[in-house]
Amino acid sequence: MERGYRPKSKEHLQAQVEAFADKGVEEYSFEQDDLFKYSAELAKIKDFNNLPKDLPDELLQLLEKNRQPYVDFIRKEKREEIEYRKENAEMYNKTFSLAIRKLKDTLASNPDFMNLPEYLGSGSNGDAFKIEIDGNEYVAKFPRFIMQHNLELKPLLRAQGIDHTAQLSAYSFEDGVIIMELLPGKDPSNFTKEEMPSYPDEHITQLIQTIQELDSKGVTIDSRPSNFLYDDDAGFSVLDFDHKSKEGYNLARQIMSLGLILSARKWPRLDFRADNYQEKLIERKLEEDTLMVPAVLKLLTTLKEKFPKILAQYHENRKAEEDNLQTSPILDRRYIQVDHPDIAPYLKKLEEFGL
Repeated sequence: MERGYRPKSKEHLQAQVEAFADKGVEEYSFEQDDLFKYSAELAKIKDFNNLPKDLPDELLQLLEKNRQPYVDFIRKEKREEIEYRKENAEMYNKTFSLAIRKLKDTLASNPDFMNLPEYLGSGSNGDAFKIEIDGNEYVAKFPRFIMQHNLELKPLLRAQGIDHTAQLSAYSFEDGVIIMELLPGKDPSNFTKEEMPSYPDEHITQLIQTIQELDSKGVTIDSRPSNFLYDDDAGFSVLDFDHKSKEGYNLARQIMSLGLILSARKWPRLDFRADNYQEKLIERKLEEDTLMVPAVLKLLTTLKEKFPKILAQYHENRKAEEDNLQTSPILDRRYIQVDHPDIAPYLKKLEEFGL
C-alpha cells in the first residue's frame, strides 16, 4: 500500500456512486434508477477487479457495463458534491436510519397506513409521515419512484437556508426516503368555513418574499394549496417546489397564482347524483368567487404598495398574452355573478388593475 494512502469510507464510496448516477449515466434510464437504488450496496465493494462471488446478476451486469465510465467520472469528480453526499450518508446512518427502519416495519404491518398517528398526508409523488428523534420532529417522505426521489432533492438543495420553506435534513436512496424538518401549520384547503383565517398583510408579504427568494435560486412553486401550510404565528410555509424551467412561470405569474392559496378552504363534497346537483354547483361557484375576488384584490394591492416591480411584470405578462391572443385572466367576469353584493365592490376596485 502506498505511504499516506487512506481507504475511502463506505459513505464516501456511496457518495461517489450517487454522484455518478446523477451525472454519469443517461437521465431517467433504468441504469440511473438501479445505481441510485443499489448505491449503498455497491459501496460495500472494496475491489471492482475482484467482485464478490455471490453478487446478484443484476448488479454484476450493472458493474460490468459502467466500470470504466465510473472510473473516468471519479477521476474528475467535484469534491464539494461528493463531500455533501458523504456527510449526508454519515448523518442518515447515525441519526435517522434506525427510526426510518422502525417506521417501515410499522408500515409493512399496517397496509391501511392512513389511520396511523404518524401519517401526515399523501400526494401524487409520495406519502409523508412524522417521526421524532431526540425531541425534534421531522417529516419522512417516501417518494413513489427513485427518479422522483432524485428530482425532489435538487430544488430542496437550492432552497437550503430559506426561511418558511421545506428544509432537507437527510435522504436515503436505499430506504427510499427524504427527511425534512417538520414545519408548523395546516394545509389552507383543510380550513373549514368557520376556521378559515383572515390572512394579515404581513403574512401575505412574507409569502411573497419567500417565493421571491426561491425564484432567485432557480426554484418555482406549485400553487396547489396542499403544497403550503399556514400557522397563525409563523405565517405561510412552502412545502413543495421544483426547478424553474425556461418555459415555467416567471415570478409575477407565480405570485398571482397565490390567489388560489388565499381563497382555499375545505368544501363539503357535492353529490353529483342528487336532483339539485346543478343548483348546488352554482351555489358553490358563488361561494368560491366571494373568496377568490377579494383575495386577488388583496394580493394586487400588496404588490402595488410593496412590490411594484412584480406588479409591472404582471402587466407586461398580460399585454404579451393579449398580443398573442392567449389571454388567461385570473378572474373571468363572464363566469362571475358580477352584480352580487358580496362581489361587486371588489370587482369595482379591481378595475384599477385592469381586471
